Parts: sequence; C-alpha cells; structure tokens
Amino acid sequence: MREFHDTQGQRWQAAPMYASYGQMLLVFSRMDGHDILQKQMFADTLPQAEDELAQLDEAALRQWLAEAQPWDFNAKKF
Repeated sequence: MREFHDTQGQRWQAAPMYASYGQMLLVFSRMDGHDILQKQMFADTLPQAEDELAQLDEAALRQWLAEAQPWDFNAKKF
C-alpha cells in the first residue's frame, strides 16, 4: 500500500487487489473523501503487484490515478 498526493494536493492511498478472472487491480481511495477508483495492473500475482506498486514513483502513481476508472459498486458479482 502506498500513500501519495495528486496534482491538486489531495491525499490518496493505492493498494493492489486480486480481482476475478486472475486480474490484479490497483485500487485508489481518496483519504479525505469517498472516491474509489481502479486500474488494471500488469502483474499476475499479488506479490508481483506489490513489487510493481513499489517501483512506481509519485509521477507514475499520479498518471495511473488519472487513467483509473470509478469503482462500480453496482457491477454484477459472479
């Protein structure tokens, strides 16, 4: 898990998460709000995803945040 600030100074937390069908997601949550976003990672396993996250600098984290999609709480779960 990593904490960082976006370009507007908002604090975010980024954490890898195993998703369905073997996908790894990076989940972004705003520390002082209710925003939750997600971006698919290249990793195949949680340890790989944690390594991938550790290698990202803050500029890359901000870029991934900009590319992330809102978490869909209404998506059908299988």
